[in-house]
Amino acid sequence: MWFLIKGSFWFSLVLITLPVLDSGSREALEGAPQLEVGQSMAAAVEALADIKQICERKPDICETGSETFAALGVRAREGARIAYQFLDSKFADGEPDLVTGSLPVTN
Repeated sequence: MWFLIKGSFWFSLVLITLPVLDSGSREALEGAPQLEVGQSMAAAVEALADIKQICERKPDICETGSETFAALGVRAREGARIAYQFLDSKFADGEPDLVTGSLPVTN
């Protein structure tokens, strides 16, 4: 779960940074709203503090959220298993074992 949150954070930072590195993007960014880093960081810290307190104010939201993230984790794990089996079947030398997702042992 935390992997997805951290991955999303770093991926969004990459997307934000890419236009800075591309000289052709400067014209498109001229009309965009300006980014105030100090104010943005202060707002993010306050939002994080508010999110931490939501479980105290409304425990049912945290319970539902944890159940949702648990269900999403199970689905993500199953999706990863399916993707692994698919890639294994495409790039493996032999026939994949569909029960465990591994190649059979040949002697």
